[in-house]
Amino acid sequence: MKAIGNYIVIDEIIETSTKTGGGLELAETHREDIRYRKAKIISSGPDNLKEGQTIMFDRVAGFPVEFGENVYKVISMRDVVAII
Repeated sequence: MKAIGNYIVIDEIIETSTKTGGGLELAETHREDIRYRKAKIISSGPDNLKEGQTIMFDRVAGFPVEFGENVYKVISMRDVVAII
């Protein structure tokens, strides 16, 4: 699968839990206040993003696409806020 134009195919990284500074563990469902999520780029149309890079993107962006046995997310370049 190859992204075209300003689209990016990503594999969202699901963090199972996060530990706070005070030692409290928060499950992903308790982190709804966090607007941005991590993902690995599978395919990118723009030249400045490369396959395998990790990005931060807006969690409400894009739409799911099933390819083979995997479900990926397709987002627009404007939904990327950082390259990690």
